[in-house]
Amino acid sequence: MWLLFLPPPVFFCPMLKTGPMNNKTCLGILYLLLVLSLASGANDNFPFGGRAAGMGNAAVSLYDFWAVSHNQAGLARLEHFASGVYFENRFMTPEMSLGAAAIVYPAAPGVFALNVTYFGYSLYHESKIGLAYARSFGERLSAGIQLNYLYTHIGDGYGTAGNPAVELGVIYELIPGLSIGSHVFNPTRASIADFNDERIPTIMRMGLAYAFSERVIITVETEKDMERDPVFKAGLEYQLIDHVFFRGGMGTNPTTNAFGFGMDLGNITIDLATSFHHILGYSPQASLVYTFR
Repeated sequence: MWLLFLPPPVFFCPMLKTGPMNNKTCLGILYLLLVLSLASGANDNFPFGGRAAGMGNAAVSLYDFWAVSHNQAGLARLEHFASGVYFENRFMTPEMSLGAAAIVYPAAPGVFALNVTYFGYSLYHESKIGLAYARSFGERLSAGIQLNYLYTHIGDGYGTAGNPAVELGVIYELIPGLSIGSHVFNPTRASIADFNDERIPTIMRMGLAYAFSERVIITVETEKDMERDPVFKAGLEYQLIDHVFFRGGMGTNPTTNAFGFGMDLGNITIDLATSFHHILGYSPQASLVYTFR
């Protein structure tokens, strides 16, 4: 809420040149950044993937295609080339839509992946392009790393800024069916601008995934932004029948709930989900992955 008390020349960080701004643009960007202050910070590491979304994004210990977003170590067991797309209508507000696409390519030394995201609209948007690599070290340990380029744009002549950042993670299978995962985004605390020592968030995550059976997986996770209170998340995936999955999840700080379902149609996997923020409302999400077997 402190954003409301800053005059426009200070509100927009000096990495972006100052100049005249019409009222519509100013109010639109002010609203967008105010919502971001309630939900997640600018230049945040936006999660994506329909499966994880349905489980409250408690996915740091899971092996699947969308590990490219949550923990690149989870790519290490993929065996086939695949591509996927994701879309989220965040809080049912078109100006806060999030889109993502990724490709995964297993090779002899490991698994490579490329992903891009776009958040926002023409007058304010953030995008990220990431190149990831993951591999297994024996039967229990997997590790991954991703190099990112983050780009922010504010319209009406205020300018753009680009910043590099890195993220890395590991997953270790403690016993059959029980895995622990850890991931850190931007451990070097890369800066956005010199003004007020503005920095890209450093976000650490750690969690467990336990498969009670071939049909039931439960996940728990904690997430800590260095400048925010910790978040606790939990998720459940239940295989109703062959190739059909039901999912649910929850989180704290702020309180969120999620549910969704998925269908594995052979080469095509479709996942649909919806999350609910107790202040900002619903966020429908959908993803599709095509695997070249």
